[in-house]
Amino acid sequence: MESNKPKVSSALVNFYALSNGLNTMAFTVPTLYLTVFMTDYLGISPVALGTGMLIARTIDFIVSLIAGIIIEKSNMKHGKFLSWIRLLTVTLFFGNIIQMLDTSAFVSNTTVRLIIVMIAYISFHSSMNFYATSRASLIPKLAGADMDARKRLTARQSQVGAAVSIISSAITLPLVQFIERTTGSPSIGYFVVALIFSTLFVIANLTFVKLAAPFDPPGDTGPAKARPTVGQMVSSVVTNKQMLILFLCFTFTGIGNQLYAGVTTYFFRVTGNFSKYTIVLTARSICAFLASMMAPALGRKLGKKGALVISWFLVALAGFAIRFLAFTNGQANLVVMAICMCFKQMSMYLYMVFMANYWLDCGEYGYYTSGIDNRTMAVTVMNWPTKIGMALGGSLVGYGLAWAGYHAPTEGNLGTFDSMRRFMDVIGLIPAVCAAIGAVGILLLYKLTDAQAAEYAKANVEREQAAKAAAAAENE
Repeated sequence: MESNKPKVSSALVNFYALSNGLNTMAFTVPTLYLTVFMTDYLGISPVALGTGMLIARTIDFIVSLIAGIIIEKSNMKHGKFLSWIRLLTVTLFFGNIIQMLDTSAFVSNTTVRLIIVMIAYISFHSSMNFYATSRASLIPKLAGADMDARKRLTARQSQVGAAVSIISSAITLPLVQFIERTTGSPSIGYFVVALIFSTLFVIANLTFVKLAAPFDPPGDTGPAKARPTVGQMVSSVVTNKQMLILFLCFTFTGIGNQLYAGVTTYFFRVTGNFSKYTIVLTARSICAFLASMMAPALGRKLGKKGALVISWFLVALAGFAIRFLAFTNGQANLVVMAICMCFKQMSMYLYMVFMANYWLDCGEYGYYTSGIDNRTMAVTVMNWPTKIGMALGGSLVGYGLAWAGYHAPTEGNLGTFDSMRRFMDVIGLIPAVCAAIGAVGILLLYKLTDAQAAEYAKANVEREQAAKAAAAAENE
């Protein structure tokens, strides 16, 4: 019964959020600087970068397809979901830091250097497939059918993530540069900062696992019910129309987001404003934090669908502004670029505070209509658009750089583009079109309301309680 569940403490809610926030903080280093690190320090060409990362991200996507199935079928000794979270702490740690390791000192072949980055990338992101799915799947265990409690968990996660992002944005590049000046090495700073951030993640994550242990006990398979076959799990995703619509729309925006994120650093390097990058990133993170604080109230008024549609339309508007206003008459307008980046980040946080809930709602809908509990798979599908975005949008980073004619820095040269117009298409126009397509799709095709999702969740809990009671009566 729900009344017998252990109480969700404030410490548990906070460490649920903090562990994810510090993981994001650790991954900030490769998110912002991996592409530049590969081209400018490891000497990897843009085309080779795009091709290699396309392969790595395709493998990562394939793993994401089966992560939910493997988790659903597993039941390890530290709990169904917490076992994965605990185990993957190690692979997330090493995968993150090795991506930022300058192998040029002991590996002369650039192809081998690329392969090392690819292996580390696959290690980190394949682990994230299981980690993110397990974390989101814990929400119903922690909060039950209480939709407000579910929103509290995801909102706190976004708020803490935004707050941590302010810190990482403010200190990452200055800390990297300080370490480089102190050691005399032009690249070791990225590795050391990634190591520090990753260590903080390990501490917070293991603390969360300890606090959450009562909610996911060893051997707990949940209320009595038939476990779905692999075929049933896949079928319940394919036949869930609302989930398919959500998946397609998030995929379009994911491609644009990954492309934008991968090339933003180049704008500041090539225009001679790299020293101001930290200030803009910090301002952007502060704006995201403010948006994350306002978003729950906005979501209650507009509903999660309304928040998503408005968010993506605003993201598209910011992208168009970057394309046509941030670089004009051969000059970069840093003020416009900074405003657009802040506006875009604020807009994204209007829906990100509800991120896991969109997919959990679809999972509750699918369970209610089909009778097959596929909520773990629903949360797994949440990762697919991101993975496709990383594979396609991430590889487009390399190809986009090549299309715009990027030349890495040389002595006395900041790095250049043969065509800044093409580069502004890459950083602004293409991501804007992707976001607009996603917004229109959700507005016209996605029909699941917050009230319906709450009704389905309540009915599913009652169904499981009835099944458990029936099974207990049969055993008496």
